[in-house]
Amino acid sequence: MTTGVDTYIGTIGWTYKDWLGVFYPHDMNPRDFLGHYASVFDSVEIDSTFYHIPRPEVVMAWHARTPSSFRFTAKVPGAITHRHTLADIDDLLTPFLSSMALLGERLGCLLVQLPPAFRHTEDTFARVASFLERLPTEDFRFAMEFRHPSWIAPQTFDLLRKHNVAWTLQDHPTLMPPVFELTADFAYIRWMGDNEDPRISHVSAIVVDRTQELISWADRLRHDILPRVHTLFGFFNNHFSGHSPASCNQMKRVLGLPVTMPDTGQRQMSLF
Repeated sequence: MTTGVDTYIGTIGWTYKDWLGVFYPHDMNPRDFLGHYASVFDSVEIDSTFYHIPRPEVVMAWHARTPSSFRFTAKVPGAITHRHTLADIDDLLTPFLSSMALLGERLGCLLVQLPPAFRHTEDTFARVASFLERLPTEDFRFAMEFRHPSWIAPQTFDLLRKHNVAWTLQDHPTLMPPVFELTADFAYIRWMGDNEDPRISHVSAIVVDRTQELISWADRLRHDILPRVHTLFGFFNNHFSGHSPASCNQMKRVLGLPVTMPDTGQRQMSLF
């Protein structure tokens, strides 16, 4: 494992009822989920911010329930990325940033996830360029997730580098191939899996063995990513293998990182 790199590996979301009994104690109040989660992992990607701007009191509660070493990342609201597709969004972006700023040092990065239908054209490239000019990159870190292959181009990478915005590496079976391109001094990775995989009908256990893929990812991280950044954010979706906490711990073991097992109040079972 490369030293000197702050490595944050967590899950996408934490409020899954299927985790009761296998990650959370079976009788735990959902209000206590985040504090318990933060005793196991040091970061999480917030998905709920895609649907609405969180109220300040909600953000302050996230802050209060996590240690100072914990890092949140969060999706930029879909109203900005999907409904307005990055144009005329100042009245949405400003309150979102104001709310998320309440996390202080616990805010690691904000994820700008674009819709799959958002293709690279002269017009959309200009729209992305204008949006990036508006971002306060001196105060916040941003990663941009393009989900159409037309954006895999030197022009895209150069634009992101100009603003120190990270190209989001993705492990997704259909939308985008993994492109190991670095455009910032930090890296952002999302291990997604297929949310229509019929083998995954619940998210309480590993049902798809992706060990060899994780080993390959870890090799690429060691050789191509970690030597070139000072921070890595990586997040697993439940549909990657069936249970994202287990995927996180498996990746951490492969990378030689410390692993903490969740206390479910009963005899522990292996999460790889």
